[in-house]
Amino acid sequence: MSAEQNTTTQNQLPLLSERLRASILPFWNRHLEHPFVVALGDGTLPQEKFEFYIRQDALFLDELTKTFGYAATKSRDRTEMEQFGKLLLNTIQVELSLHQQYGKRFGLTPDEMAATRMAPTNYAYTRHLLFIAATGTLPELLTAILPCAWIYANVGNHFTSQNLPLVPDHPYADWLSTYASPDFDAVGIWLRERLDAYAAHISPNEEARLYDIFLTSTRYEWLFWEMAWKLEAWPV
Repeated sequence: MSAEQNTTTQNQLPLLSERLRASILPFWNRHLEHPFVVALGDGTLPQEKFEFYIRQDALFLDELTKTFGYAATKSRDRTEMEQFGKLLLNTIQVELSLHQQYGKRFGLTPDEMAATRMAPTNYAYTRHLLFIAATGTLPELLTAILPCAWIYANVGNHFTSQNLPLVPDHPYADWLSTYASPDFDAVGIWLRERLDAYAAHISPNEEARLYDIFLTSTRYEWLFWEMAWKLEAWPV
């Protein structure tokens, strides 16, 4: 095969981000079938489970915020560095404000929210992200955090497309609207675009590593729903 033919073949391949998702598509689709997600979407999720989730998610976002700081140090592109900085600030200002809003609804002070102990799955997931952030390449870091943004946008859009947040007194309409918003969707789109832009410079061995990272993060996203559904606690 000539170099020209090889380039044409590569150009016909799906984008790297799409290949990553396609490799685990049956499992990816299971997120919408998890009982926590189903009950969240139709508004029947018990408040106790949602409160547990919100408290754990606030702790998760504290750690996710740090990954954007790591990402900025791995980039040489000023525009890219600026965007990572914006994502860091946006995670603190926008998403955490949603958690504080629900905290007030549940009668929780910011100090009480902060005093929550991480559940085992949350601790393991955030250690996975921070390890990749500290020791991995920028494409590896982008891959590790991508399932979070992509899956949440998928969940939010899935339920808002059914007009469920418009149901009178839907208790989680604000959550669904936040993650179905074009602004949030844009985060995942940008992360995918940046990852796809690096694809041409990634070796087959490096790409295999990305598949493993993507699967691991996607597994942890599913386990996060499971953690909240079961009100997971440390067994010892």
